[in-house]
Amino acid sequence: MDYAKSIVDRAMRSGCDEAVAQAFYYRTSYLKIANSKVDSIVTKDEAGGSLFVSRGKRVFSTNIDGLTDATIAAVVRNAKTSVAKLTPKDDYYGIADGPFKYGAPESIDKELSGYDNALLSDIAYAAINSALSTGADNVAGTLIISRSRGTTATSKRVHGLEDSVYARLSLRAFVKGFSAQNVTAAKRLKDLKPEALGKSTTELAGMAASHGQIKSGTYDVIYLQQPAGLLFSMVNEMACVGSVETGGFLAGKLGKDIANKKLTIYDDGASNRIISAGRFDAEGYPTRKTPLVSDGKLLTYLHNNSTATKYKTKSTGNAGLVLPEPNALVLEHKNSSGSLDRLVSCVDKGILVTNTWYTRFSNYLSGDFSTVPRDVAIYIEKGEPKFAIKQVDVGSATGIRISENIFRMLKNTVRSANDTIQTGSWDSDGYFVTPSVLVTGVRVTTA
Repeated sequence: MDYAKSIVDRAMRSGCDEAVAQAFYYRTSYLKIANSKVDSIVTKDEAGGSLFVSRGKRVFSTNIDGLTDATIAAVVRNAKTSVAKLTPKDDYYGIADGPFKYGAPESIDKELSGYDNALLSDIAYAAINSALSTGADNVAGTLIISRSRGTTATSKRVHGLEDSVYARLSLRAFVKGFSAQNVTAAKRLKDLKPEALGKSTTELAGMAASHGQIKSGTYDVIYLQQPAGLLFSMVNEMACVGSVETGGFLAGKLGKDIANKKLTIYDDGASNRIISAGRFDAEGYPTRKTPLVSDGKLLTYLHNNSTATKYKTKSTGNAGLVLPEPNALVLEHKNSSGSLDRLVSCVDKGILVTNTWYTRFSNYLSGDFSTVPRDVAIYIEKGEPKFAIKQVDVGSATGIRISENIFRMLKNTVRSANDTIQTGSWDSDGYFVTPSVLVTGVRVTTA
């Protein structure tokens, strides 16, 4: 049964002006690594969807828990009642009018899509054994493999199918009182490389044989891929026109210099290798790779059909039905130093940041923020790692805080390494493609 189309038909019969429905099925397995062994494996099957409706410029959206006839009927009745009670959204201009042509369907990796518990364990132990043989004292982490199939249908002649599978391995290694954490993610088993993750994560944790403390001041900072992606993906988020309208730091910056001229930032919704990408957005509009920053300038904002109509431009494939949403950060730098070791050798006085948490903006309009490095952070002097900055406790924060401005960070990102990977947040499902980057003149305070 084509649930998405059926839900749209019900909504339109109930008197809505427009409707968008998604129906999906997920099978997701979660593996936990503790004390250097597989601790547990849990598999969940989930079927559900979502419904968006509009009526007289009023808009309403809701999730659907379970694809039964009774559940769908109840959701449609609730949507009809709820949308009538809402205040009209005067600047709402409708969903995209299809049909659209999409690229070829993604080729699903057979090895990954046919996974079982044995494969989950094999991947986990490949990472664990690699970490232990490299010198780790203990290893922890999680592995997720998710297989999904979903359809999107709208009242504007849109119908699309997405079929995908991905794996996400997050690993934390402990070496002589120091910890390091990293993530690898891929849509193909051959691209996951758990052995490489185990080795590189352990090497980070063991990068310094001693710990020390630094003074508050200005340092050159190397952000590894994960913290670089977490920070600069805020550009993609703030480029969404809804964030611009509510006072995000990119408001009024269109066409202006906001970054280093050799830094390029994309919002990529169409890549076959990025987990958070797909052939179409939430209203069925074809996705694309949108240049956001090039030659230092902010080139565009991100739109769905409604906001594009409002601003007399074209959708960028970033629906978000109520407001546009980012797809995935892709960051490139024309000035590459080669390996990470070569990038370290460029630093006279600085810090290698391997992970961050609690990144908070104190002023979204100006772009002022602070973040706390987590896990091992290495003090660098004259191109050589000297010591690990003392952590508050193993596996937690260091005793330093970065207090900066996003535009200073963008403009002072002067070079990168040639180590671009797809990675993600250690504690959420965001994904990005980025190398390690060097940012000069970063303000750091100590506890």
